Amino acid sequence: MRKTFLGVLVFMSQLIFAQGIEVISTQALKLDGQGAFLPKISPKGDYILVTGDDMSGLRKFDLATGELSTITNDRSAGFNAQFAGDGSMIVYRTSEYKGRLRYSSLKSLDLKTGETKQLIKPTRNLEGVSVEGGTVLAVNNGKLVTKRLSGERLKTVPAIPSIKNSQLYITVNGKTRQLSPNGTNVGYLWPSVSPDGSKLLYYVIDEAKAYVCNIDGSNPVSLGTLRAPVWMGNDWVVGMVDYDNGEVVTYSQIFAVTAQGTNRTALTDQSQICMYPSASDDASKIVYTTQNGEIYLMKVATSK
Repeated sequence: MRKTFLGVLVFMSQLIFAQGIEVISTQALKLDGQGAFLPKISPKGDYILVTGDDMSGLRKFDLATGELSTITNDRSAGFNAQFAGDGSMIVYRTSEYKGRLRYSSLKSLDLKTGETKQLIKPTRNLEGVSVEGGTVLAVNNGKLVTKRLSGERLKTVPAIPSIKNSQLYITVNGKTRQLSPNGTNVGYLWPSVSPDGSKLLYYVIDEAKAYVCNIDGSNPVSLGTLRAPVWMGNDWVVGMVDYDNGEVVTYSQIFAVTAQGTNRTALTDQSQICMYPSASDDASKIVYTTQNGEIYLMKVATSK
């Protein structure tokens, strides 16, 4: 019996550490020579969105045709822009100042028709935005706001993470509560829910580490130093490990880490400063930018 139990443990360990990721190819994308930053790859992996170095405007780069088109010049549009439905619609924030106070609003843009709609009027408290299918879910001053852009009405509303006063909150069934899995004496950033809705990814500013926990905040697992982390499927997270001299970034690499924190792989070397990755839903493509605004497309293969 003891030998059988030990055999099971060894087998399970082999399963855990068998997870791996391999870089198949890396390609520099030829845009128009202008700097492009914060790339986001569409759900199908057929185009990417890029923004300016101040996060103003959004441009679409078609990976099949190489066509680059401007879809909006709105201020702050590049901050956490998201895809709705099958990727035919974009949801983004825009900002404005009234006196010295900054206000944010939420808009949608139909890539087929060019139609733009305002989903949330200018507010001081747009704390979280997620998209599920064709439905936009936003947390505005602690309250859930839903806007259906396309498709069927959601049968169940997924959990929506948000940040307020550097603390992590979660909205479930229309009710928002503070989560802060690592305590309230630290600050949080970059929260997102896994595609299957079971896990929560976030970054602890004071520790410079990313974590994955259950959707209720239990069992936080450290992924180590990893900034700007994003999901790559349900099993992997990609982000960057960067250092600066107090003025400029001097080093940055793209890393992939399993959601259990058991496997950590560098996807780029130190020959370039590589930053802010984004991954396709099927975990086969990653896009990232360099410090100079060059965009790269990386194809990867993962194993479980």
